[in-house]
Amino acid sequence: MKKKTQEAFMMAEGLTAMIVIALGVNLFFACEQQLQYQYQNSLQKLAAIRLGKEVSDLYAIKREKVSLTRDGMIAKASSQGVIIYYKGKRLWQVIS
Repeated sequence: MKKKTQEAFMMAEGLTAMIVIALGVNLFFACEQQLQYQYQNSLQKLAAIRLGKEVSDLYAIKREKVSLTRDGMIAKASSQGVIIYYKGKRLWQVIS
């Protein structure tokens, strides 16, 4: 009887260790996915800000409404400010 209980505890310990390892792996992949999302989001914001800088520089030179398009982003500059659209949504706006 004592041997069976020892085997049961060993099996329970192994099962517990496997569950802890599985949870750790799942947590790692969830964190990795979130980091990738944040990285892509920051790259998109950086591209939008750079495009906004370019279009505002062009407006400062020409002193008329300017529009630039790059990678699906549309940046428009006028006397009111700079607006950047991506897929029809306003992504960034600077009002002067």
